Amino acid sequence: MPLRRLSRGIRSRGPELVLAFASLVTFLGLLGAVDLWGKREQRAAAEALDTVEHGHWLIAEIQSRPRLEKPPLPRWVSGSLMLVSGRSDEMMVRLPSALSAVGVTLLVYGLGRRMGGRSVGLAAGLAYCTTFYVISEHRQAGNDGPLAFFTTLALYAAWRRLHGDREGAELASPADEPGSSRWTLAMYAALGLGFLTKGPVILVLVGLTVLPYLMLARRFGPGMRLLADWRGILLMLGLCLAWPVPVVLARFDALSVWWLEIGQKVGSAGVMHHSRRTPLVAEWFWMAMPWTPLALVALALPFTARGRSARPTIWFAWLWAFANLLMFSTWSVAKPNYYVPCLPAVALLAGSEWVRLARAARTGAVAPRLMVQSTWVVLFVIACAAPVVISQRAPDLLVPAVGLAVVVSLGVFGSAWSWRRGAEGMALAPIAGAVSCSVLIIYGAIARPVVSNQSHRPLAATINRIVPDDASTVMFFHELDEGLWFYLRNRNLAPVPGSQPETNDAHDLLMEARRGDLIQDPQLRIQRDLDTLLSWIADPGRSTSYMLIRDRVYDHFSPALQGKVTELYREPELHRNELILLRVDPVNELASAETGDGRRGSPAPRR
Repeated sequence: MPLRRLSRGIRSRGPELVLAFASLVTFLGLLGAVDLWGKREQRAAAEALDTVEHGHWLIAEIQSRPRLEKPPLPRWVSGSLMLVSGRSDEMMVRLPSALSAVGVTLLVYGLGRRMGGRSVGLAAGLAYCTTFYVISEHRQAGNDGPLAFFTTLALYAAWRRLHGDREGAELASPADEPGSSRWTLAMYAALGLGFLTKGPVILVLVGLTVLPYLMLARRFGPGMRLLADWRGILLMLGLCLAWPVPVVLARFDALSVWWLEIGQKVGSAGVMHHSRRTPLVAEWFWMAMPWTPLALVALALPFTARGRSARPTIWFAWLWAFANLLMFSTWSVAKPNYYVPCLPAVALLAGSEWVRLARAARTGAVAPRLMVQSTWVVLFVIACAAPVVISQRAPDLLVPAVGLAVVVSLGVFGSAWSWRRGAEGMALAPIAGAVSCSVLIIYGAIARPVVSNQSHRPLAATINRIVPDDASTVMFFHELDEGLWFYLRNRNLAPVPGSQPETNDAHDLLMEARRGDLIQDPQLRIQRDLDTLLSWIADPGRSTSYMLIRDRVYDHFSPALQGKVTELYREPELHRNELILLRVDPVNELASAETGDGRRGSPAPRR
């Protein structure tokens, strides 16, 4: 009997098990197979490593300076995983973001089920774990994946408080048996934890979803009374202030760093963090792939008769996806990863539209059938194009590229076949299976050689080969990419005194401007930096003679450095900042150094 009940339970929950398994394989499969490659995950890895190795739990240090720009929760989790597992590799660094993706998938399923039924929940969950940009982001270390989880959890809890346990119900008023008040506490806890993940942006993301939704549902007053809970507010405030208050007590200048960080993004700061980017709304189309056609149908919903007559539940996901998209598009600096916490809403809309169109197409309606077929066509075209694109850049990867194309094509045909057999939400399961297999192919065979152009592992090995073992310290000028800290652990990387910013370049420029000692002329600033480097080279008390410097900086300085340093190694052209390894030599050693001594290497050719 127990086995029979278990068998019935597995059969009844089979679709949910498929969804869970697909998300686990997609986000956790071969998670540590490739080296650190993105700037954000290099920084996250360096922060987590510093937290564990040096006990800097309150304020992490990278490049020998405090890292104040980002809240600490993701690095706390990564550091704790490193301590518990005894491992400090790529998988441990990425695991918080990957597990967040699995959690978001399940929350999207639960929210979609309550908005439109089981089929919508399954379709939305499968759409989320097959969105290309979602996979790419959640398989990297960083703050955006965990922020997506806490944002989704906060909005799921708000929905459960407002609507209770009913599926697809209208917005509940206080007299309509709303959900337990524990969901309110869960919402505020998620907001507080999200604040500890990436700052106050979670309050904006959730506020731009819930408040307009209550207005459109004509339940603003009752809804706000349901969501107001002084215990939850105190819990949220306690979590929000748990890190900033101790940091400010330790470093009061943290306030100006945080203010500048916000001002740079919205464009109110006097010093820009990055050059202006394309508005995020223009990049949304590829971020929603391969579900862009379905998401575009949902985008047009408010302007259609069906949208005007639809019950207000659809507006919850619509505002989450598009009100926040418009908000980000007003920022001067809004990178695509900022939108990751809104992609669960895109999956909800795509899943809802898929189920509606799949049902309508089965009745013979032409437009819905064309929309359903367009989804399969998009995926099939991507599958056919993959071997061509990959083989042009890396001919030796043609075999795995063809395997990738075959797997995705089979997934498309399997999806069409299951739809013809009557499936709705589960018609996306073959696509999810194909994407899971594709992830294993990509990260197991294709991504590794591609990512090598951004990895610091080869550079670390070269430094260990060239620099003598007794030279435990290698200096660096100004800044390095943080990935080198992760792979060069047996050496101490230290800045040339006076060459690096106190916190970051933008903040230091702002402080100099406020003090009135900002050097406006770029040439004078370059000369000041060169004087700093020459002063260190001439110092007889130097602890080491080995130094790393970015090649672009060195090329500016090289005329003044002739006869003072020997270029031991220059990285080839890579998809990141290339570095040069230099040795400071006494004048009487230059001749022998330039011919190479077999131990330290010979001068690298100039590009």
